[in-house]
Amino acid sequence: MSIESIGWQDVNGGGVEAPGSGPLSASARTDWFVDPAGGDPVGSAPLTVARLDGDFQFSALVEAPLAVMYDAVALFVHGDPVTWAKLALERSPGGADMIVTVVTRGVSDDANGVTVAQAGRSWLRISRMGAVYAFHHSADGVRWSLDRLFTLGPAAGHRVGFSVQSPTGEGLSARVSDIRIMPTTLADARDGS
Repeated sequence: MSIESIGWQDVNGGGVEAPGSGPLSASARTDWFVDPAGGDPVGSAPLTVARLDGDFQFSALVEAPLAVMYDAVALFVHGDPVTWAKLALERSPGGADMIVTVVTRGVSDDANGVTVAQAGRSWLRISRMGAVYAFHHSADGVRWSLDRLFTLGPAAGHRVGFSVQSPTGEGLSARVSDIRIMPTTLADARDGS
């Protein structure tokens, strides 16, 4: 499946180019988050998505000079403004670059994961198996580690893609490359394949 042949859309209404054709950029104070402690949903970060039918494995190498807390580049599953999930390479409050997952069903369930071996760089992958999603990360794009297994309900209408955010910073530019879309079912979410 060709990256250029997919009908990419910008959720926030701006112009969109096929991912991988240039850097992804976020303005200052942009994010996707629905605080479980209350407040209005935030969906201001750039989000480029496309509809992929059936089961798939969707992966990419993401790279960004994460400078301040919560700067991130992410792979994204989008259902609607309060039904979505992101798998992010994100700067932690302690200054480390780590894998962070957020699953939002009305409110966001935010979970910090492992610190990545190489700052500002990781392979990320979303796999769909029926209505179940698996989030993985990898140091080499070959051997994958499970970060989260979840569902957002029926998958009809969900779109997947890329986002970049800078909730506490002055903006961020990220690079996405080695984009792969395979229309195959992941056999085992936990075995590293």
